Amino acid sequence: MPHPTLTPTQSRPSTGHGDLPAIAAFYDLCEQVDQLDNSPTLADLQRRLDHPPPGGTHQRQLWETPTGELVGLVALWLDDPGDELTDALESWVGVFVHPDWRGAHLEAELLSWAERRVRQQAEAAQRPIKLFAGTRTDAPYYRAIYETAGYETVRQFHTMVRSLAASIPQPQFPKGFTSRPTNAGEAAAWVDMFNESFVDHWHFTPMTLRDRQHRLTYPIYQPELDWVAVAPDGNLAGFCSGHIPHEGNALKNRQEGWIGVLGTRRGYRRQGLARAMLLQGLHQLRAAGLAAALLGVDTQNPNQAMGLYESVGFTTKETHLTYQKSFAEGSPVPKAISG
Repeated sequence: MPHPTLTPTQSRPSTGHGDLPAIAAFYDLCEQVDQLDNSPTLADLQRRLDHPPPGGTHQRQLWETPTGELVGLVALWLDDPGDELTDALESWVGVFVHPDWRGAHLEAELLSWAERRVRQQAEAAQRPIKLFAGTRTDAPYYRAIYETAGYETVRQFHTMVRSLAASIPQPQFPKGFTSRPTNAGEAAAWVDMFNESFVDHWHFTPMTLRDRQHRLTYPIYQPELDWVAVAPDGNLAGFCSGHIPHEGNALKNRQEGWIGVLGTRRGYRRQGLARAMLLQGLHQLRAAGLAAALLGVDTQNPNQAMGLYESVGFTTKETHLTYQKSFAEGSPVPKAISG
């Protein structure tokens, strides 16, 4: 490996499927050093490219040596400038550098590129922009990338875990409530329920019907784990959606499943509905032969979600930080750094 301070690099956008094997190998190389358990597989990357989510664009910018070796990567999600659901445009950035190239100022170059890109979007849309990033609390290298560039911590999230070998109480639904799998025909009603359930949460952006339809048609969507609670009045009152990462389990020799999203609609809370749906989801994961269940939670969740999870046996596995940097409309766009 040539010394990074002596070797020039050139930057280009990813051109599609042809770049994905090298990108997957690059992520895996970083994971071998970082041990953060968040490296996408080639299959993950292919699915995301073939089935992009609505409402924005996902870009990858690559930094390569003259021989074509990938040494740096920026993953950038940009809101659709025409979407005015929020006052500010929002964007998420991830900066990744080859382990042998770290600490040689490439990190700052990659992050500066991302900031220039989002400022250009803000200038074109004549709107302010918020740029978010995230990493685990026990990842000092990645924390330093954002903290030294003026990003501020705005939220913390826990990943929690529970053994499925331990006893799981039977769900007790409030009188008159029933549960069943959801279906595509009630997607609009599901969206209304979701939005009424999460409107008081941090960083809430209303889900659209298009968002929900994308989820229902995504290749690894598992309808058998996507359940709703129905109130006596016929309204959808709560939901619990699970997911089993079969490819990841096979690759890493695991038996894990996720409680992906859990919520109770306003007007139906404080009756034990979320607890019943959660327990039902845990029973489903155990019936699928899994050994552990995981979920993510905002440490400042306004509805005491952490207390619920702890009451049924979940404990904190790791903590993730969310960073934010804001750019006002009309702020100057810095010049590009040559590389």
